[in-house]
Amino acid sequence: MRVSRQALLDGLRAFAVAARALSFKAAADALFLTPSAVSHRIRDLEKHLGDRVFVRRTRSIELTDTGKALLTEIEPLLASLDAVVERATRRSVRRMLRIVAPPFFASELLQPSLPSLYGLQPRLYLNLATGNPHPAEHTAAADVSIIIGAEPPAGLAATRLFAPRFVAATARPLALVAKEQGRRVFERQRRIVCRPREALWTRWFAMTGYAEGGARGSFEVDQLPAAVNAADRGLGIALVPTFVCERGLRGGRLMRISEAEIEPGDAYYVVCRPEDRVRPEVRSFLSWAISELRR
Repeated sequence: MRVSRQALLDGLRAFAVAARALSFKAAADALFLTPSAVSHRIRDLEKHLGDRVFVRRTRSIELTDTGKALLTEIEPLLASLDAVVERATRRSVRRMLRIVAPPFFASELLQPSLPSLYGLQPRLYLNLATGNPHPAEHTAAADVSIIIGAEPPAGLAATRLFAPRFVAATARPLALVAKEQGRRVFERQRRIVCRPREALWTRWFAMTGYAEGGARGSFEVDQLPAAVNAADRGLGIALVPTFVCERGLRGGRLMRISEAEIEPGDAYYVVCRPEDRVRPEVRSFLSWAISELRR
């Protein structure tokens, strides 16, 4: 009697487990089947072989010579099959990648580009942390970090992405008025100051020749996203990085009041530990970041 391939494989698996334990009940427990289901699968196997593989006694079973020979031959084959399934399972498991990035970099540059990363790694499980507005170190909890610094950090695998450039910009209606007011615009318009980057305004005034004015005062915030948001709402003029405002500037929400661009002297780096660089998900992310995030 010939049985289907699936029935034959089921019978061989049931036979191997029962043969190791010399018990249909133990095999049933291991395979999450009933003892009668195990017995039925083995009977189909015996019909296919044309010979018995077990001698069935009242309270026990024993291997026949045919059963002993069969077990010797199929044990390494089943072990090899188990190894193949295990490797396939590991390949299909989602890969976790933990990334730390500055919040504005993440929202304006990293996240809009993620569809192309998921196209390369569709099963990637991404954990993105953006709590630090100016990360300078690669934390132990991260696999990859986007950090800001004047130099690449020592002891890490680091690639320079770009140096940010800042421009004076505000909401479009206010910018049109500001351009009419020329270099004395700050006598009438409020200056928005991001305290961690406050020194940039001094350099910007020195570079452009605009008068600092000050009659309208200033609006100070502690983080860059707040400065950009305030400028977008027409609360004044802010120094904003071109990379985080690309969409706003192109879409007309934000508008420069001057073509001058100023660099703060630091740069964005993508970094990881040297031993992590060989991991497929890290290696793929680094290659993607260099291609998609460099400016």
